[in-house]
Amino acid sequence: MTSHADKPLKPVATRKTVQDQVYEQLREALMSGAFQARDSFTIASLADRFQTSHMPVREALRRLAAENALRIAPSGTAFVPDLSRGELDDISRARVIIEGAAAELAAPNLSAADRAALAALIAEHRQTGISGDIVAMAAANRRFHFHIYAAARSPILMSHIENLWLRSGPYVRFLSDRMGSLLQTDYKGEFTQHHEAMLEALDRGDLPAFRAAIEADIAATQDLLHRFLDDKAA
Repeated sequence: MTSHADKPLKPVATRKTVQDQVYEQLREALMSGAFQARDSFTIASLADRFQTSHMPVREALRRLAAENALRIAPSGTAFVPDLSRGELDDISRARVIIEGAAAELAAPNLSAADRAALAALIAEHRQTGISGDIVAMAAANRRFHFHIYAAARSPILMSHIENLWLRSGPYVRFLSDRMGSLLQTDYKGEFTQHHEAMLEALDRGDLPAFRAAIEADIAATQDLLHRFLDDKAA
């Protein structure tokens, strides 16, 4: 089974500023769930991994802290925020509002080619889940959602959505670490149902149902996380 820990950080190149490259790699890793809650890293350790000086790493960490994706200790050590039921509920509530609105804007702009691309992503999501490639499964899920949101043609909404997914990174990792076991249960036949409902609503031209399926997908993830957080607390 592929794990998030297998995803490396690569030395930076020179086409963009070094700070931008460090920031973008860390942001992508955080958003995809490559780091667990409470994972920490020093500026020196990251500079060594990126093969760069301390300054661009320091500035990249500051940018991510400003986006609430990281916390910075007084010592300068950066760490991934801990899991919190209150934060999870707040993020989920915001996702329902903002992603639901983006879906409404997107639906009229989704072409037959988009519909085919979304169907292919559902198939990829299903197959990677069944095969146990949880990293690829999470990536297919994300590409499915962002394909829809891009069709809203709203950079402002997209910026808010990206920030919510960035802040969801520790929860993505927490859920991914438990998904392998979950896929051995009846959930194996259910985890794409909301994506399929989105596509069916799109085919019918039923915009309220399309938005409702997006919202139901977010709520289902929130419910799963509640369940696993309760198990962890017990």
